[in-house]
Amino acid sequence: MKRSGGLGTAAFARLWHRGRWGVIPTLLATLLGMFAPVVPVAPAQALGAYTLQGTGRDSCEAPSVDERSGRRPRRLHEPGLGVPMNAMQPSHGRSTRALPFIAVIATAALLTSCAAYPGQIPAGSPSAVSSSGGQASSAHASNGKPRATPVLPPQAALHGQAVALGRNGQAWGATKTDRQILLRTPHGWKTITLPVTPASGNSVATSGDTVISLGFQADGLTVSTSADQGKSWSTKTVPTGEAGGGANIALSAATGRFVAGAGHVGGMGAVYPGGPAYVGDLVTGVRQVELPGDARDAGWAGNTLLAPGSGIGDMGERLSRSDDGGLTWTDLTKTLTGVEPPKDEIDPALPYFGPVLSLDDGTAIVLQETMTQGVGISAKVLHFKADGTYAPVASVSVAADVEGTPGALMASTYGPDAIIVAPLTGGTFQVVSLDGTVTTIQAAGLPAGPDTISFADDANGLAQATVTSCPNGKMSCTSTTTVYATTDGGYTWTAL
Repeated sequence: MKRSGGLGTAAFARLWHRGRWGVIPTLLATLLGMFAPVVPVAPAQALGAYTLQGTGRDSCEAPSVDERSGRRPRRLHEPGLGVPMNAMQPSHGRSTRALPFIAVIATAALLTSCAAYPGQIPAGSPSAVSSSGGQASSAHASNGKPRATPVLPPQAALHGQAVALGRNGQAWGATKTDRQILLRTPHGWKTITLPVTPASGNSVATSGDTVISLGFQADGLTVSTSADQGKSWSTKTVPTGEAGGGANIALSAATGRFVAGAGHVGGMGAVYPGGPAYVGDLVTGVRQVELPGDARDAGWAGNTLLAPGSGIGDMGERLSRSDDGGLTWTDLTKTLTGVEPPKDEIDPALPYFGPVLSLDDGTAIVLQETMTQGVGISAKVLHFKADGTYAPVASVSVAADVEGTPGALMASTYGPDAIIVAPLTGGTFQVVSLDGTVTTIQAAGLPAGPDTISFADDANGLAQATVTSCPNGKMSCTSTTTVYATTDGGYTWTAL
């Protein structure tokens, strides 16, 4: 609901604390605002303009966490495919009338305790703590920046049999035909017809007007590129030895360079030392390189290519960098961790590296993680600048009853200069900014720790969560995976 005219309550509180106006003029302005007409928000009519439901909370009350049964204690980083969904219902506009003259002095006192003003963290916002433990300002507005515009996906955006949510903001779903997808772009959700059916995995990426997709044909992996949001295409087919593991691409928003490759299909518990991948851009084309890991986890910091590798599943026990586009590599592992990991086996107590998170400013984040059995996963947040230099900026810990082979934390970029780390269980997300500030968000609406998350910016995010129920023992277990959306930075989520 929007109010026209009058002095807003938050503005009144700021003026009250700053002392820029006298008390009498301020009270008069407040009273005028009380009698101002109320303008109701009209129901959403356009395709995709739907409103989250059932997540309202009082302005002075922090959101509660919706807890249900059937949480999984840990899961691997994996793209979501074939996700069942429920139709999202449009909101219904309502109008209310302001209550006149209710204890002005009491109102001022309430504003003093609840409204936001410089130096105070608004109630209901995530708490913020710097990496050194000091108190910081709130939400992702910790840098004084407003959140991005809320934009929910169209009603049919993620109803297809193939859905992919990527850590760098990629999100797409198949639609009417095998080659037609609904893609989240910087210009909103767009229906795009690809030259080749997209492979499973994070096989479509976009930045600006550039769209790049990967798909398998009989003679290999086809890399399709478009510089005009899919109106025209160029394709190149490159040889690949594996097609069963899908394909993945990471596109740098700062340089336009990409790294792509077929997903590795390996044995259970086998160490993957790396293999062929492809790098390129719209100008120089595509060339093959040897990647010391899976293309699924690689990414860019400027023109520096980073690749976690030599691990099992979604973890990389080593981190390597290349300053020449993948022609030569430097192993950073011992420099970063102080330990040289064994070549042919995995020690679950040793640190490992999560997938590269490439930010819009050309820098990147890599989580150096350590799993403690039965306790959780702790991570050092490493920031790689565009010139290849790097430094730790913060640390986070995610509690859970984890066991077995280590798995990477679920994380996504979160606006131009931050990342968001998902919980393994429960509803506490953590946002890490490049200045070292770590904020926590108590999420409501997710039934379990998400399998995947993907934020287009610091407001609009998608997640997949799986709920498992075993009413009569292990032989009766069933699992349901659902896609959820948020438009308020992760506070509230609604099933699509």
